[in-house]
Order: sequence, then C-alpha cells, then structure tokens
Amino acid sequence: MTQSNITFVYAYEEENWSTPMALANEFMNQGWNCEVVSIGSNKTGEYHDRNLSKWLESQPDTDIVLFMDWGRFDSPLLDKVHLPNTFWVQESGDDPQNFDRNFPKSERFHITLSPDADSTKEYKNRGRDAYWFTHFADTAVQFPIEGQAEYVAVTSRGIGGSQFLDMLTQHGGGTVGNQNGMEAPEHTEFLNKGLMVVQHSRWGEVTRRIFEGMACGKMVLCDRLEKSKRLDELFTDGEDIVYYDDMIDCITKMNKYSEDDTERNRIAKNGYDKVLENHTQKQRVEFIIEKYNEWKNSQ
Repeated sequence: MTQSNITFVYAYEEENWSTPMALANEFMNQGWNCEVVSIGSNKTGEYHDRNLSKWLESQPDTDIVLFMDWGRFDSPLLDKVHLPNTFWVQESGDDPQNFDRNFPKSERFHITLSPDADSTKEYKNRGRDAYWFTHFADTAVQFPIEGQAEYVAVTSRGIGGSQFLDMLTQHGGGTVGNQNGMEAPEHTEFLNKGLMVVQHSRWGEVTRRIFEGMACGKMVLCDRLEKSKRLDELFTDGEDIVYYDDMIDCITKMNKYSEDDTERNRIAKNGYDKVLENHTQKQRVEFIIEKYNEWKNSQ
C-alpha cells in the first residue's frame, strides 16, 4: 500500500519542540511520510520563501500541504494553484490577534483551521471553508510527573507577559510560580510543580496552557471567557475546570482548592481524562486526515 505524504511549511527550529513538530510526529505514527519546508526562524524574525521556491520547482508528490503560521509570513508561492492535486491547509494558530493578517491568505487554501471560535465564524461569514481547530496537548511531552508540589499554582506566561498574572505572582507570597521561555521538558516539569495551573488569557482566547495543564494532571483555574469563545462547550465549570471572574475570585478559589485535595484532584482527573479523549495531537491529526479524505473523494 502506497504511503501518503504530508509537507509542513513553517518556521522550523530544529532543536525546539513546536506545535508543527507535535503534529508531524503523530502523522508519522499514523503511517504518513512527512517532510518540512522551512520559511525561516521565529527566533531571529527572519523569513523567506527560498526553500519553498526550490521545493515547488522539484515538482513534489505530496498529498497535503499544511502551512502553520503565526501571522508573520506570506508569499505568492503559498497557493493551491501551484500543486492543484494537493490538499492545501492553513492553520492560523495565532488567531484572533493576527486574524487580519491571516484572512487574506485563506483564499489560497482549501481549508483554514483556527483555534479561535470567533475567528472561525468570521472566516465562514466571509466565504471561507474554515473549522474550529482548538489547541491541544502533545502527550509525548506533556504528562503528569510524580512529586511534591512546590507552589500552590503555576503559570507559564512569565513576568511582564500579563499584568493580571504579574500581580497574582507578586502578591502571592511565593505561592505562585510564573516562568516562561522554557523548552518542552522543562515546561512540563514546571507545570507539574503546582497544585494547580492558573491561566489568564491575553486576547480573551482559549489558550494552549489549558490543555497542557490538564495533560499534566493538574486542575486548571482559568478566566471566564465570553460565550462566543465556546470554552464552556469544551470544559464544564466545577467538573473538569474552574473559572474565575476577577482577581479576588481567582485568589479565593486558589485558596479554596489548595486546601481541598479531594475536590481539586477530582476536577484535575476529569480534565485529564477529557483532554486525553478529545484534545491531543492524535485527535487533531485525525481531523485533518478526515478533511483530506472528504476533499479527495470530492475530486
């Protein structure tokens, strides 16, 4: 049986874990051949289409092109017309904050995947074939680690990344850990150092930390988002996640659940089970393959 082929187009950082790498590894686990066409470096902020040009000139035999962008790169070479027998997918992982940059590119792809429900709705309203493709946990690198917690709560935004979390950290008396810039193994170890993971979104969006915290077996304490973000369709308050409304509510619930091991562990276990069942790299890859097969069968 002939193996299927997928090509990832993104800013490839060889030494770092990344969302594209998580999906590529899962595609390979499911029997696909994977290749990467790098468009530069997020570290240096330098992007180019030289590799993309060479790759297209080679007349590649690939079934899917998956472009994973954070609003920084565009090129006329990113267009399904160049490989008309290939399924072109845009994953706009930085919606909603870069929707205005991502939308113009979407007309050149067969489908667009967005982690933001509002952005997905707007793509559709403007005539694009778009799907809500939430963030997920990569269970290959995000998992529970046994050990004594060092903090009541942890967050990985880093000082200066969120005024709300800065205040929570500074007034927490050392009970809140706040650190960023970590590679995947260190990030997982850090999330495991808290009794719970606390999250405050910068753009009012469903963030990656929710899924990562749950995959590490931690109760997630998250700011309550607008209904249109549909987070409450994914997780239920008091069952597999806990929402807070403001700083006082956040601190009150941190104190409550830090003292109630039974209830905190129950919610954490429910969140962990739900993420493993619905929100890992496996389910996201299966969704892309499903859309590819639908497209292929329609040709």
